[in-house]
Amino acid sequence: MKRQKRLTKRERKALAPARPAATHQHQHIHCVACGKHLDAAEFDVQGTATWLQCLHRSRFASCVECTDISKRLLAEHDRTGQPVQAAQAWH
Repeated sequence: MKRQKRLTKRERKALAPARPAATHQHQHIHCVACGKHLDAAEFDVQGTATWLQCLHRSRFASCVECTDISKRLLAEHDRTGQPVQAAQAWH
């Protein structure tokens, strides 16, 4: 009696239905420089928070007051290739 042929991982993956993408209802965002909790609304109308981007195209949140410090942290990250030295998160 011959054993049945098994499907390869690629073939099993092709037959399986695609899983829906995870939707995040609430993003938990903190400033890179000071660690302050930032609400999504602060990025829109109020203008108290902003997004900064490193050379690797990763986005990091920052308070408007901490923009200079955040830019220095991202420059260090770009220069050394090490993870961003983000501050401890607080609320």
